[in-house]
Amino acid sequence: MKRSMYFAVFAFIVAIIAGIIVYFNGYFYPEKYVKNDEGEYVNVTVEAKTDPFPIDKSTRFIIEHYYADENRTLSEQIDSIPILLGCNKDDVMAYLKDYMDRIPHDEQEKGLVSYQMISYKDQIITLRKTYKKQEFTGYYAKSFNGTIVILNGDEKTVFEYTQIGVETLPEEMQEQIIAGIYLENDEALYSFLENYSS
Repeated sequence: MKRSMYFAVFAFIVAIIAGIIVYFNGYFYPEKYVKNDEGEYVNVTVEAKTDPFPIDKSTRFIIEHYYADENRTLSEQIDSIPILLGCNKDDVMAYLKDYMDRIPHDEQEKGLVSYQMISYKDQIITLRKTYKKQEFTGYYAKSFNGTIVILNGDEKTVFEYTQIGVETLPEEMQEQIIAGIYLENDEALYSFLENYSS
């Protein structure tokens, strides 16, 4: 009788110790492996940690500014992009597309050509803005104080001030010259100037 009692107490203590070991093993080493579609065992706990979505206040962003002409990258880390709070991966992609569809004026001037998410891991999302200097060709003839001014293809830099009055142009061309008439090369420019110079 005593012997079976000792055995029961011993078994009870072993069960408690085994339970404690299992509990602390799960607490300190919470890896959980499941079989994926390819038949491999994958640690789903670690995988969950690498996905920052949905975005919350602990998500950090690295914005890379890549200047393609100089092959130079500048990076900045920001704590949050408030408009993206609560967003999933598809929402972020839609935000980036919308940003490119409505590029702010200052970004256009700097030559922004793309805005992409290049990586996401743990609580860090890396976005990259790529800039490339725009090459302008041709000229624009525009109205300025009643006369025609020839601008370079960037529509900002003056190539030539002319003495051609806007009122000397045919009526339909007078309307076009307000928005600007594009002249694709030197030949088109000189032809325009010859035709409308007095």
